[in-house]
Amino acid sequence: MALSLGGSIADKIYLGATEVALAYLGSTQVYSAGGAFSAEAQDYFDRLDTAGDTTYTPYKQPLANYIDSLVALGGAYWDDLESAASFVGVGIQGVAVPLKSTMPTLTNNNFVAGDLNTLTGLKGDALTKYIETAVLGTDLAQDDASVSVYVTETGANDAYYGNGVVSGSISSFVSGYIRMNSAGLNGGVVAQSNALYGVSRDNSANFDHYNGSSNTIVDASTGTTSGEFVIFAEDTSPTRELNCRLATYHIGPALNLATLEGLQATLISEIAAV
Repeated sequence: MALSLGGSIADKIYLGATEVALAYLGSTQVYSAGGAFSAEAQDYFDRLDTAGDTTYTPYKQPLANYIDSLVALGGAYWDDLESAASFVGVGIQGVAVPLKSTMPTLTNNNFVAGDLNTLTGLKGDALTKYIETAVLGTDLAQDDASVSVYVTETGANDAYYGNGVVSGSISSFVSGYIRMNSAGLNGGVVAQSNALYGVSRDNSANFDHYNGSSNTIVDASTGTTSGEFVIFAEDTSPTRELNCRLATYHIGPALNLATLEGLQATLISEIAAV
């Protein structure tokens, strides 16, 4: 529905001297500067609608900007991305909606509205709350894989790791803590707040361990396991749940984690500015 003034559709709307990019009547968008959203962004919004999420509506533009940036990069950032979701700019119904319709269905286990801050993301409880991605370690190539989360608040028991210990690729991860092999990341590294934490391997000799900056870990790859990627918990038992707060996550082929961090930091800052 477009906003009309008299018998004409408005070309621009202003509050004082400031041009308004989006205008709403209640939760219904009635005006959007620059026309329709991209097909990829609109598909995401349609699925949020189907899930019953209305919280996302004022945050359409930041969410669309994030998706469009991923689409523009293509490859591992979008075309071949296995699983990803935003926990910012959405309501509790939207946290289990993946960015792409072709991604496996996410399962929200026990998260409720009180666990979610629309500006900073979803917080675990170190007890019963976790999200299943339905992506297995064997869905990723041994020497072409990456996973990450954007941590906005570290938790009290964040020294726990996932049990997907594979000498090379990745089979599971918890909150912001990822083990890519049996020795390389075994020291209880605490992820920074307001930073991306992840790993990415594009060769058999070493991989990038990212915690706000890149660190090369020399360790030869040997194989993958079939464990499921579970967010906020070690596995689906569940055991060793985490109580940090996360804004986003991704699972897919190897990519530049610093580039991804930049896109996600922009998403968070744009949502906070709405």
